[in-house]
Amino acid sequence: MTAHSEIDTFDGLDNRREVMLLLERLGTDERRAEFLESLVPRSLNGFAGAPMRVAGNCDAVAAYFMLVGITNELGVPINDAARQLEGIVRRM
Repeated sequence: MTAHSEIDTFDGLDNRREVMLLLERLGTDERRAEFLESLVPRSLNGFAGAPMRVAGNCDAVAAYFMLVGITNELGVPINDAARQLEGIVRRM
């Protein structure tokens, strides 16, 4: 299954809402940026070694759109990213 078809399957209203709530629960721009940056090494499209830094504000809405971009364009499986996000929030 490709990342694009995973996004198509994942992109239901409940999943989007849950991801937004989890991103909000991270609490700070820095935590959201760290989470997003941690996804790049999981790229299946050859970007795993590419440096990526989130610059500027990273509120929950911006983080959500960056998450979609990372998973869709860099080939990071959305289900893996969502599980990782859930685990981070659970450990807080």
